[in-house]
Amino acid sequence: MTVLYFAIVAIVSYLIGTINFSKILAWHVKRKDITKIGSGNPGTMNMLRSFGFVMAIFTFIAEVVKAGLVCLISSIVLPEFASAIYYFAGAFVLLGYNFPVWSKFKGGKGVACFAGIFLFSQTWYVALIWFVVCFILFIFIEYGSVISFIYLGGNAIATTIYIWVLTVPYAWAITVIVWLLIILTLVRHRTNIQRLAKGTENKINFKQKLQQVFRKKKGEEIINEEMTEQKPEQEIVIENDQSDKKKQS
Repeated sequence: MTVLYFAIVAIVSYLIGTINFSKILAWHVKRKDITKIGSGNPGTMNMLRSFGFVMAIFTFIAEVVKAGLVCLISSIVLPEFASAIYYFAGAFVLLGYNFPVWSKFKGGKGVACFAGIFLFSQTWYVALIWFVVCFILFIFIEYGSVISFIYLGGNAIATTIYIWVLTVPYAWAITVIVWLLIILTLVRHRTNIQRLAKGTENKINFKQKLQQVFRKKKGEEIINEEMTEQKPEQEIVIENDQSDKKKQS
């Protein structure tokens, strides 16, 4: 029965993980296919880069809640497996998001889902405080991938310390799951890591995007200058009136 329970959790978690809110929001709000815009990655960072802070934060919150609730419900339904089932479910949510069967196993990079696992866990207060710290750091460090590594890595370390200090049941299994997911995230960001090493990684002007949100007035449209084409000014031509009256002979 234990194997059956874990199999059901794995399947349900994976299927829920395949739900991609960046695709849903981009299409229903902007009528755009996020996989054909910007980096082509259906995730929070590409939403931020392509549509701005508001769309990105809604995407992030939706993915966080999705992953967190799946983990939390799994641990409530199967309390005998304690925190192990929580992180087990989270792992399959992340796998579903990264490798959705409906999209030929081509999905996002899973940062928001991974964050949701930490934000709904027993160390949620650490995850929340660390999120605020990384949010502020994002203003100064304009590389989304770097901020993602800092946030997820910090939470992984905090979770590992917590479960071993308090001797949480199945601590070894939780540790393996968390750090395998960290490795998976790094592999999914391998092109970002390569660009960081070469100094060619794209920056996200997070500070400017925040300023656009707060400066935007009712009825005012924010125009992204980088997305607009510079057109030459039209030449003004003054035509002479060719209908002069004929002189009377």
